[in-house]
Amino acid sequence: MLRFWIKERVFSVVKYCLSPLIQFKIEFDEGVSIENLSKPDIYYALPENSIIDLIALEIFTNSVKVTSPLGELNKKNLQNFVCLSRLTFDPIEQKIKRKLPENLSNIIIQKSTETTFLPVSFYWGMHPEKQKSLFKIIFSQSWGPSGPIKKFLRLLFHGRSLLIKFNNPVYLDRLNDEKRSVEENSQLINRYLRGLFRKNKRAAIGPDISHRRALVKSLTQDKEVREEISRSTGATPKKKNKYKKKAFKYANEICSDISYPIVRLLQRGLGWFWNNRYESISVKNIERIKSIANANSLIYVPCHRSHIDYLILSYILLENGLMLPHIAAGNNLNLPFLGKILRGGGAFFMRRSFVKNKLYSIIFFQYLKRLMLRRSSIEFFPEGSRSRSGLSLPSRPGLLSMTLRSFAGLKIDNVKIVPTYIGYEKIIEGKSYLSELLGKEKKRESILDILNSIRDFNNFQGNAFINFGEPIDLKIFLDKELNGKNFHIDSSLERPLWLRTATSNLGFEIMKGINSSSAVTSSSIFSLTLLTSETLSLDSKVMGSRIQVLLNLLKENNLFSDIWITSISSKEIIQKTENLGLISSQLIGGSKIFRPDRNEAALLGYYKNNIVHLFMFYSMICLSLKLVKKLSKKEILKIIFSVYPLLKRNYHLMWQEKEIEEVLEKSLDTITKLGLVKKNSSDIFMSPKETEQNYEIFIALSNISESSIKSIFIVIKTLIEKKCVARDALQDHCLEISKKLQTIEGWVYNEFFELDKFNIHLENMVKEGYIKRDDLKNLVPTKIALQARKNLESIFHKEFKQLVS
Repeated sequence: MLRFWIKERVFSVVKYCLSPLIQFKIEFDEGVSIENLSKPDIYYALPENSIIDLIALEIFTNSVKVTSPLGELNKKNLQNFVCLSRLTFDPIEQKIKRKLPENLSNIIIQKSTETTFLPVSFYWGMHPEKQKSLFKIIFSQSWGPSGPIKKFLRLLFHGRSLLIKFNNPVYLDRLNDEKRSVEENSQLINRYLRGLFRKNKRAAIGPDISHRRALVKSLTQDKEVREEISRSTGATPKKKNKYKKKAFKYANEICSDISYPIVRLLQRGLGWFWNNRYESISVKNIERIKSIANANSLIYVPCHRSHIDYLILSYILLENGLMLPHIAAGNNLNLPFLGKILRGGGAFFMRRSFVKNKLYSIIFFQYLKRLMLRRSSIEFFPEGSRSRSGLSLPSRPGLLSMTLRSFAGLKIDNVKIVPTYIGYEKIIEGKSYLSELLGKEKKRESILDILNSIRDFNNFQGNAFINFGEPIDLKIFLDKELNGKNFHIDSSLERPLWLRTATSNLGFEIMKGINSSSAVTSSSIFSLTLLTSETLSLDSKVMGSRIQVLLNLLKENNLFSDIWITSISSKEIIQKTENLGLISSQLIGGSKIFRPDRNEAALLGYYKNNIVHLFMFYSMICLSLKLVKKLSKKEILKIIFSVYPLLKRNYHLMWQEKEIEEVLEKSLDTITKLGLVKKNSSDIFMSPKETEQNYEIFIALSNISESSIKSIFIVIKTLIEKKCVARDALQDHCLEISKKLQTIEGWVYNEFFELDKFNIHLENMVKEGYIKRDDLKNLVPTKIALQARKNLESIFHKEFKQLVS
């Protein structure tokens, strides 16, 4: 049929009629450029017989004056393209066959060493924000077969939203083997090109999910599942049938059911939402993800600040031509109607706890394995729940442990975890977080929270931000964890000795990766500036100059190259924070003054906590010099070393202990350059004088880490004085001290008020060797704690140290 359409006169007429309907964007794989299209002996490889695709390619090649697909290469009477064919049923042999591309054998016979196939992918309807009707969504790109009528309708609805992508070239001399026949070589190259197109299409629109029933059935027939059923039922046929039905129910309950019409409808709705409620979505490092998407199963692990986190990530991935991830969701959301929509949008459901249900556990693990084997994308929130404080929460072990065990049960090495930062200039749940930010108990997650948040949708939301961190290769990670020893396991239900430590370390690496990719927004830098001032009150002029200094601390230090930093001016930052409704100003003596009330200060504290970790190192330097006034670099390093391991865990800081000296060097250079710290000819660092302009911001910086370091000192000093103490007694004593300090300083020591936070605080001190447990589980200080107390004594006032005693 294609032969008829590419006859010169017929093609010219069809091209003339259809050209006005076609408008496209061009994309090249990394390493491919327009120069590849001009090389000798190049043949375009197309994924299917499609005159419409061929016309689009012809229009582009003519416009840039490169090799045309309809030209005859070097007058060899061979047109410059090959089209892969679909499977067809052979009625004579009674089996399904795939025909070889017509030109392919003749091209191989030419035996040119320069022969190159350039695969070209065509994606129609890849811009859902331009889709205004249900028909456009229905006829957008999918895995389903497309007949002539559907292709024509796709052209009508999506002719102006076509993406033509040129993939990496395939060199004939690398695949062609003279020992094989021409037909055998043709079949090999045909299979190779088919696999390449499948991989590229899967990376762009997601895996072929048209066989969900087959997937559910395959899960129930899995070897481990069958063995568990036999083990649980013995030889009782009736009981075995009951368990088989239960296995099918579990698999059907878990599996996602991605529906392209639902995905496109959601994408269209989300496009409207982001365009109408947000100024923009700023995305950084997406190319980093595109470069590895084709060859890997990607597991996105974003921080969790808002109910809309999973919506924004899915939207951005689809907008950038990456597959929709399968998103882990709690079974409580598997409600009538809502569950079907969520499942159609990529959600797979899991029960809160299924440790005691072996059959369910095996099926869930097998599902994760299949997603990885199919190179599907997966998404889950490592923190488990939304952060109500703005700080990154410690990772939860559940899904991380399952991911590690699923990977260890496979013989593959192409799974990468992608730490992902999602941030907002204004979170829609801000008002609902207020009670907890003011110190009240955390509420349980509820679907009503989502409905309550909708009330704030009509207000100005500012910008949203997504920053993709450095991917973590699971094989490299486990090889390092186990010092190259074999980590593979026979069953995902196994809990090898290395699992607990590896899960904890992976969780820390993920949260560190997220924090290393933070976004410094207008609201976060405003909040940090105001809330670290001594009086919690600043006029707009002072506020603007301090904001600029804080931004310069990040911009002029290459340690923060992966951070997204707002590019608007200090004046615009202040105005924008007011426009967001986060604070109101007062006009006093002709100056605009910012003095937050109790609720405003609590909510601004949330945004301050989004970026506080970025300034923690600078803060430790300033705090070291605050009271002592003069120190050498070696003395500053000693003080920082005393607390850094704990601050690293509490704030998921990005540097290892072995890097601290280099980090200190760069930080001292930057902070000295900006005049916040001075250095004399003897390389002694000094704090600014109280009369100097930068003194107030020097103090503000020292305030960032002071309460955290005091919390550490309180625990260490109490332990050393008591020598041995029970955990409850230690908390009571620390709580009593912190209440006294709060009345004097105004700071709230949350580590002592909340049991969970205190336990985490203590566990971190145990992990880092400051504390050990005796035979009776009492807490005992170590030599590290003794050294830390000695190093920290100099940076605190005498009155504070007496109060701690």
